[in-house]
Amino acid sequence: MNAITINIDQSKILFFHGLDSSKESTKFHAIDSAKKYCIDVDYRNLNYSTVAEFYQNALATIKPDLLIGHCLGGYWALKMSLQHRIPCIVANPTLTPDFRTDYPAITEFDLEHDIPQIAYIELGDEVLDMYATTAFLEPYMQVEAVEGGHHRLAAPERVNQLIHYMEQTFF
Repeated sequence: MNAITINIDQSKILFFHGLDSSKESTKFHAIDSAKKYCIDVDYRNLNYSTVAEFYQNALATIKPDLLIGHCLGGYWALKMSLQHRIPCIVANPTLTPDFRTDYPAITEFDLEHDIPQIAYIELGDEVLDMYATTAFLEPYMQVEAVEGGHHRLAAPERVNQLIHYMEQTFF
């Protein structure tokens, strides 16, 4: 894909940041949309149930059209996408969080549905095994896997093209 600037104004987007990240994330700022939101969450100090309730309240308030998440935020985007039937895009998602014992892994039961979902994967991730993640996600959603990159994402702006594709195809 070429580096094209796409102005995405159709969708209201809720971005879920990763572990030890925030709304200052380069991934959030790379999204070219006037209607994007990200709420800082201290995942390390909040249990699964508290975070789930927090995000459910945020979804009820913001009423997003699209969810986007990176790393642990990708995990939450997948969970909330299923619970609220909202399309999502995940980038190098964590599928089995191991920083707390109360986080259940993403399983086929979380993914086997008709909600539009796309994964953007940079295979050079030095933190997570994106080859295994790609193999696990491919039966359930469109996966755009690219060689190279890294965990923090070398090309976070590529998500804009996926947002545009999602809007044109599913909205």
